[in-house]
Amino acid sequence: MSTGRFPWGHITALVLWLAIFGVMYLFMDAKIQPQVATVTSLDMARGEIMIPRSRDGHYYVSGAINGRPLTFMVDTGASTVVISADLAAKIGLAGGVSTTFKTAGGMVLGETVPDQTIEAGGLQLKGLRVGVMKQMDQRDYALLGQNFLRHIDVIQSGDQMVLRVKSGSGAP
Repeated sequence: MSTGRFPWGHITALVLWLAIFGVMYLFMDAKIQPQVATVTSLDMARGEIMIPRSRDGHYYVSGAINGRPLTFMVDTGASTVVISADLAAKIGLAGGVSTTFKTAGGMVLGETVPDQTIEAGGLQLKGLRVGVMKQMDQRDYALLGQNFLRHIDVIQSGDQMVLRVKSGSGAP
């Protein structure tokens, strides 16, 4: 007859390893979150924003659309400032004109909302259009595109990007 001894030592070891892997997962998840640039008054006195490269290789900066705060990922390949439909609903952005966007992944339906105020790291421009993509991956950030970036100098060096007010311009 079998003693029916249950291998409690194996279960304890399994639980311990699961706990270790769980803690490691949470640690790594926190580490790979994008670094969002914060602007100091010294930066703004010089009219520039210094953005460190995030761990995912992109550049993120705090900003707003019509005063509603959000995070932008600087996207020099995007023609316009673009936001997902979900994020647009969260910040109350509505009333656009039906548009088809040409993206690297193909054609995407959405809307273009004209005459918006965009602020990125303290640099503000008025009267810009914002693209709202209905089929865009759900993201907690918007794309800062060329309709904003063409008004400023964008300098990338090493692991840093600088957005600077163009010399001779009174704005943004």
